[in-house]
Amino acid sequence: MKDIRSERLSKDYEEMLRLQDTPYLSWIAVKGAPPFAEEYLLTVRLRSYALSATRGRYLVSELNGCTVKVSLWDSYPRIAPQIRMLSFPPVFHPNWYSKGTYCPPQAWRPDDSLKDYVLRMLGTLKYDPALIETKAPANYKALEWYEKHRGNQAWFPSDDTALTENSDEQVAALKAAVSSGKVIDSWQNRST
Repeated sequence: MKDIRSERLSKDYEEMLRLQDTPYLSWIAVKGAPPFAEEYLLTVRLRSYALSATRGRYLVSELNGCTVKVSLWDSYPRIAPQIRMLSFPPVFHPNWYSKGTYCPPQAWRPDDSLKDYVLRMLGTLKYDPALIETKAPANYKALEWYEKHRGNQAWFPSDDTALTENSDEQVAALKAAVSSGKVIDSWQNRST
């Protein structure tokens, strides 16, 4: 008999397949054997913004994709997943700490879906106005910059890619590939 955590990890893995090899995301499980993945490494292809320092000046520039790690603690799902950007420089966003850790705009609930949590995180990378925390931001400098420029329609949202999900047929093909040991990565072949 499976324990509650294993059932949850398996359910989350199944749901994460809805996001696998989409135009904006590809991932691999880096800890835990599927379907009991405890850590995911995400390759994100969305345009966002980063802050860099050059000769004493701070510059905001485009960030055209990043690598993000999603860790599910031993106490998951009671405790929220940790999402941390591994790419440098990290995203410059009110919902992201300057060292690259994600601070969600709404509190985690144990019945929240990992897939939906990841989609909200991806929405912040796109500067979706509905997902920007302005009352208790993780990064005040990023909030100040966003508030100053939020009316610039050429900048926000930073990416117009739709965060669509795979169909049942695509999920079935991904599951078959995983169970047969074959690796499918159609994502790399899609145009951007």
